[in-house]
Amino acid sequence: MKVLYKIASAAIFSLITSVFSLQVLAVEILGGGGNPADKLIMDWSAAKPGNRANTVKFSASISSNDLTMLKNGKIDFAILDNPLSDAELGKMNLLQFPFALNGISIVVNLQNNMAGTLRLDSATLGKIFSGEITNWDDPAITALNSKHELPNKPIIIIHSGETSTDYSVLNDYIGDVNEKWKAGSSAGAKREWPANSIYTDRFAARISSIKSTPFSLSYLPMQYMPQPSISAVHIKNREGNFAGLSDTGIVAATSAVNVEDGHAASLAIINKSGKASWPISNFSFVVVNRERVREEKIVQFLNIISYGLKSGSLKATVHNYVALPEQLSKPVMERIEALTTGTGVAGKAVPAKAGQESAQEALANKQRNEDELSRQRTDAQTAAQDERSRAEERNRAAKQQLAEEAARAQAIKEARAAKQAADEAIKAAQAAKLEAEKQAEKSRLIAKAEKEKADRERAEKERAEKEQAEKERAIQLRNQKDEDPLEAYRRSM
Repeated sequence: MKVLYKIASAAIFSLITSVFSLQVLAVEILGGGGNPADKLIMDWSAAKPGNRANTVKFSASISSNDLTMLKNGKIDFAILDNPLSDAELGKMNLLQFPFALNGISIVVNLQNNMAGTLRLDSATLGKIFSGEITNWDDPAITALNSKHELPNKPIIIIHSGETSTDYSVLNDYIGDVNEKWKAGSSAGAKREWPANSIYTDRFAARISSIKSTPFSLSYLPMQYMPQPSISAVHIKNREGNFAGLSDTGIVAATSAVNVEDGHAASLAIINKSGKASWPISNFSFVVVNRERVREEKIVQFLNIISYGLKSGSLKATVHNYVALPEQLSKPVMERIEALTTGTGVAGKAVPAKAGQESAQEALANKQRNEDELSRQRTDAQTAAQDERSRAEERNRAAKQQLAEEAARAQAIKEARAAKQAADEAIKAAQAAKLEAEKQAEKSRLIAKAEKEKADRERAEKERAEKEQAEKERAIQLRNQKDEDPLEAYRRSM
């Protein structure tokens, strides 16, 4: 019994010591702020077994300053939505790793003027953003949307400038299809947005501005879709098919991607081939300093990313990202493993834990693993509930959107019927006016004819009377001539 007591006491002491050591050795890993992927990485960190001592936090920095802060050692990693070029990686001595898939949705506020989904091709969209197409009823837009009666209204672009996290993806896509826009992205050039554009400083402000601005066009990361009163546009991809933003469309854009070398040319998935591919797709990347890759906290962080790629696909779905398919995630995990074990960095290994675990440490690890397993079950249940809630919200939003579209279609139908009735009433009024004018002209002609007849009859009567008077006078004169002068003299007396 004393032996067992001593063993148990030693085990408890070792467990307490182990827990205390974890608290003392707790590592705070600081990332750049302002990217929607913050929550995904924090969830991966919380869910990774044995990672309770590691705290992932994010700075209040502006995303455009993150690379400078990373280079200067003020943060441990940054998140980007577009790959750095090989020249940029070499100049700043950085490494980048894709960890999730994302996409940008083109959206419009035309809910009171259009039933169904608007279609655009890359050339037309490029001309809208570059200011070459300014009206909704432009022939290029109407040619793609023959079933819609597009309004004669100016297109109002709503954007968040060049500092928003999704700007770099949109900039690459528009620059790939429009030379005028591309020229505005050259070194030293100031981006010129169309004259009637509206600037907003945050995603929430941008969404609110889109909803409150009829005839507007904008762009949003998939994490913020769907939105009531905002319609997503279908874009014509390189295969000539109109596609909507979807998980399958984003994965289709990666069909020819090689993630093994980490080069920008291999990691850009803008405007890629594929029947169902979404043309404005992108990877989300974590970027670390190459010189610090063997530091314990960077090793811990990259292991969190590796864990997320292997076991955290549900978390990606919860936060409305697309998890990397196995053919993409596996090479990334292998690269991380090579770096964290030292076999892929200058031939130097990260020091491994010396010796074998003692019985007390094994017992403590077992207990931790059981606790972690219990926590993972709880997290999985919570995640499943979150996903159900999210699915219900998506269904509700979809139903609401369908109802709004049906209401718009009914309103348009009623408006057309009312317009047709008004046109018919106008035609009837015009016909009645014409008939009244005809009747008035007929009456005028009849009155004129009757007056002329009366005038002729009066003239004829006057002429007859005159002739009669002249006849009577002539008779009198003749009688006077024929009368005896003496008799006439007497009568005059």
